[in-house]
Amino acid sequence: MAALSKLMLLTLACTTSIYTNAAILNDSSERRIQVRQGSSTTTGQVYISPANTSVIRGDSMQGLIAQKNRQYNFDAKLSIEENQRVITPSRSPRYNTSYNTQYGSPNNNHDSYYGDRSADFNTWLNSNRFRAQQVADYQRYLSSQLGTRNVPPMEQLLTTARSWDRCGYEPFQLPPRELWSNMVPTLSLYSQLKNQGVLPASTEIRSAYRSPSLNSCAGGARNSKHMTASAIDVWVPEYDGNLWQLSRMQDSLCQFWQYQGQAMDFGLGLYSTGAVHLDSQGYRKWGFGNTSSSSSCRY
Repeated sequence: MAALSKLMLLTLACTTSIYTNAAILNDSSERRIQVRQGSSTTTGQVYISPANTSVIRGDSMQGLIAQKNRQYNFDAKLSIEENQRVITPSRSPRYNTSYNTQYGSPNNNHDSYYGDRSADFNTWLNSNRFRAQQVADYQRYLSSQLGTRNVPPMEQLLTTARSWDRCGYEPFQLPPRELWSNMVPTLSLYSQLKNQGVLPASTEIRSAYRSPSLNSCAGGARNSKHMTASAIDVWVPEYDGNLWQLSRMQDSLCQFWQYQGQAMDFGLGLYSTGAVHLDSQGYRKWGFGNTSSSSSCRY
């Protein structure tokens, strides 16, 4: 029996020397995991964190592992959220300025001119989150008054003065809501001129509303009807530079103004560049000198 007891004690001592033991040591300043492996002379210490939190009870090693996992998941979540906060620096939209120095297109390339203007209109429209809704409201209002087919494309109807860039403005302006009704009779006149063949179907608007400050900078008349959103300047791209066609068109406009214009308060301005001013704010005519005598109308 004594021999058997000695054998069991010897076996237990050997087993203890093989397996790794871990103990948690706590003092007033830090928490340590002390690992003892092999013999008692091999000792390593791993420092986890200051021991100013509650002592983990039960299975101490598993508790520490669980605590570190929770801390890791929390830190990872914060890191992901911070990386998703992307701040995009604001910048002013950039517009093509190649077509604002003259009414015609660069090198008389009409497709390039209006392709650029369409792209710039989209840039302008999307540079303000409220702008697209306001433009849509303006278009719906005009459609309700004139019918959808009589409302020109918005990139034409919102085009402003040629010198917008030099004056520090954008190439498009939306008139204030209280002025929207002023555009209705002018667009009705514009539609009639097209429907009667006085203006060809390809006629396009190249200037409409101008704010008073832009109108002043651009050299517009002091009482310009553009400031009240009741005037448009139009042109015919394929007539650009063709004096014979321009002369025929101006004659047709003059005849319409003489016989039908008074009932519509038709204001007609004709310029040597081929530009045509239309408004519905008074029966009158003028030319390059902004006087009746300078008009090319012979009637």
